[in-house]
Amino acid sequence: MKFEEAKTLLCESLKHIEKNLYWLSKSYEKVKDIDLTYLDEDNFEIIEVMLSRFSRTVDLLINRILRTLDIVELEDVTKKLDTVIRAEKRGFVDDYRELIELKDLRNELSHEYIADELVEKVKEVIEKTPNLIGIVKKVIEYVDKMNYCKEEL
Repeated sequence: MKFEEAKTLLCESLKHIEKNLYWLSKSYEKVKDIDLTYLDEDNFEIIEVMLSRFSRTVDLLINRILRTLDIVELEDVTKKLDTVIRAEKRGFVDDYRELIELKDLRNELSHEYIADELVEKVKEVIEKTPNLIGIVKKVIEYVDKMNYCKEEL
């Protein structure tokens, strides 16, 4: 991928994640107060939307934005682990393992067998969502500071 293509993809991805962050925050506000011991259809639907938005945000962050940022900054993108380690070096997270945990949780949410552990996974998503939002905001601030998307935004 060429530098200019990577910059364009990074900036488009940032626009997507900013919109997704808005909707994730709205879902989070609804879900955090739900009594998880009693899940009626309405609450279950609200939770499903939250889980979907959480997963999409993690996916956009790690698979698209961080990897594209590496390309823009001329880093080697052949090793996925290096991408999350560089996220720590850039100050997006205190420990790169936070991103691995988010990705693992996202992967667990995508499997159907989670139904048995739904309440525990929802609790985990509720716990990790503010951190995810904070990480995304740091990435947006970083890209803004570096002026990668000045002309695109």
